Amino acid sequence: MLLVREILGDRDEERFAGRMVEKLHVSSHDASKRRLRALTDGGTDVAVDLERGSYLRHGAVLADDGERIVVVERTPEETLIVRLSAGLERDELLAQAVRLGHAFGNQHVSLETVNGEIRIPITTSRDIAAATVRALGLEGAEIDFALVRLGLETPLAAPAHQH
Repeated sequence: MLLVREILGDRDEERFAGRMVEKLHVSSHDASKRRLRALTDGGTDVAVDLERGSYLRHGAVLADDGERIVVVERTPEETLIVRLSAGLERDELLAQAVRLGHAFGNQHVSLETVNGEIRIPITTSRDIAAATVRALGLEGAEIDFALVRLGLETPLAAPAHQH
């Protein structure tokens, strides 16, 4: 078993060039866990025990033995992608984004925004996620579904309310 207590760097750094790469597949949900146990694609048993607040970002190097590195690879996840209409007035665009965040926040679903897209992991079904968006009546909004690597650099925006 390989015990990881720190993130050594990023796979693109020159010091890791030429190394064989073993990928540790991590979902966006698991990336914020400070403790995790999983197998790499090469079969290495990895136990992660990081400091609080650590994040297993895509491309993070967890181990280096001089010949091979173990690298975090974000797992593609079923995702609802919402594109709000660029033709909307700024205030309406903001209002739609807030309604969307509120609707999914009430379901305790985290989301992220990338390049004008609002990306929401599917936690129920495509039909329920799409119905949630349609029920909001977001004028001009487009929805799509794709497999996406979420939370590449930072954790998804988590709902922050209490009941």
